[in-house]
Amino acid sequence: MIHDVDYPLDVPEATRTGPTPGSADSATTAFPAATRTDYSHYPDSGAYDTSTPLPFGDQPTTIAPENRDEIPRRGTADFGLFLLRLAVGVLLTMRGLQKLFGLFGGPGLDGFTQTLTESGFDQARLLAVTGGVVELVAGALLVVGLATPVAAAGLLGIVGLGLAVRLTGGDPIPLLGETTRGLETSVLYIAALLALLFAGPGRWSVDRKWRWSHRPRFSGAIWLLLAVIAAGVIWYLLNGTNPLTSTTDSPAVTAG
Repeated sequence: MIHDVDYPLDVPEATRTGPTPGSADSATTAFPAATRTDYSHYPDSGAYDTSTPLPFGDQPTTIAPENRDEIPRRGTADFGLFLLRLAVGVLLTMRGLQKLFGLFGGPGLDGFTQTLTESGFDQARLLAVTGGVVELVAGALLVVGLATPVAAAGLLGIVGLGLAVRLTGGDPIPLLGETTRGLETSVLYIAALLALLFAGPGRWSVDRKWRWSHRPRFSGAIWLLLAVIAAGVIWYLLNGTNPLTSTTDSPAVTAG
């Protein structure tokens, strides 16, 4: 025999919100309405933290480049460039003082003018003044690291002209001289000036705020080209000899 047995349901107590008990529309049971529980105080409960965006979605696909205006540290490279600038700048400044004022045992303006005249230059006086001023001013600019590419290019032109004058002499000049000064001094000056032209003055300079002071890029090649053109034009217009083939007797000068 099967008996109809009503078992109690394991449900929460009914909430009566409708008509009065006994009416036809009254509900026998009612589940409580779902409420939003704040799990923010329970980080290990497994609930999502909706206060911050999810880690997926539209994310940036590129990384912003570093600020190129910030000069990275390069160990002792800047100190080495400072020492190079100091040595070359001081020595060439002293050369300028020799030519203009006869200091440090130099020939003075009259003596340097006579040397240029005997070397076959026209407008020797003007060239003597210009050469002395360029060496004096550009050498001082190298020491403080101001307008370094311009200063290095100007000094390269002066040293190059001095080397061309020595090569036009009647006697061959060795690269390494034993009893007389050879070409090694001019070669070292040119190498040092080229290094400063293409490496920049470094952080220990007035030019440190400019990008070409630590990343010269094309500025070195441009100023080198200008220096070569200027020296070539001066030599062609005021001397006219070929420094590689000429055998004209010419005394050595104190330029570079």
